[in-house]
Amino acid sequence: MSSQIIQLYQEIELFSEGDPPRNTLFVLGKPPLSALASQQNQLLIIDPPLDVAARFVLEGNTAALFTAPSTGAGQGLGVSQVQTQPGGVAHLRIGDHFLDIYSQARHNVVYLPALGILAGGSFGSDSVPPSLAPDSNGDDELESLRLLAGLVKQGVQLYLPRTGTHVHDKLVIMQRLANDVAYLHAMQRIRAEGNAATDELLPTVWRTVAGEAVHEMNVEILQGG
Repeated sequence: MSSQIIQLYQEIELFSEGDPPRNTLFVLGKPPLSALASQQNQLLIIDPPLDVAARFVLEGNTAALFTAPSTGAGQGLGVSQVQTQPGGVAHLRIGDHFLDIYSQARHNVVYLPALGILAGGSFGSDSVPPSLAPDSNGDDELESLRLLAGLVKQGVQLYLPRTGTHVHDKLVIMQRLANDVAYLHAMQRIRAEGNAATDELLPTVWRTVAGEAVHEMNVEILQGG
């Protein structure tokens, strides 16, 4: 399985693995020289692999944050998780970096405004459709997409989906989000009309093994399975 680590900025690294790539963002905060003896490093891992503690040397005060529901997330992870409040916004400082965490009912969006980094979770991928949370009817996901579109308009230098390639171009980002909106609306119509023809709703760009698996799960959720 191919993997790569890219240093985006000082003390911020992107780890991508697999095809399509699964992305993990590492945000490191070091204490000032005057406090080295009394303070530990801080490390926030956004969307870590579930075996992160076994694969990486994690020193200091380490915490994980998942942007979207993930099977097995938090079970045996080996690090603490950031607790979020649905409908709220948390402001974190990790060393020199400031992060805004927007929490919906089932999804988290992470924005580093000073650097223009936006981690959109299961949205805005070029490889897979957006993932519906268990028992969702799609409304919460559409609300998350509205939030993401607003943040992109504020200013984004790098958009990072949980799965898929990262992108810098604002127009490409907005097109990806628009594709997600169209997909979710189509899925909701199918549910309302009781139409079983769901295969045709998956665009060609998402017809990958991973994309088809997500789509099948979405269909099961909307059909109450």
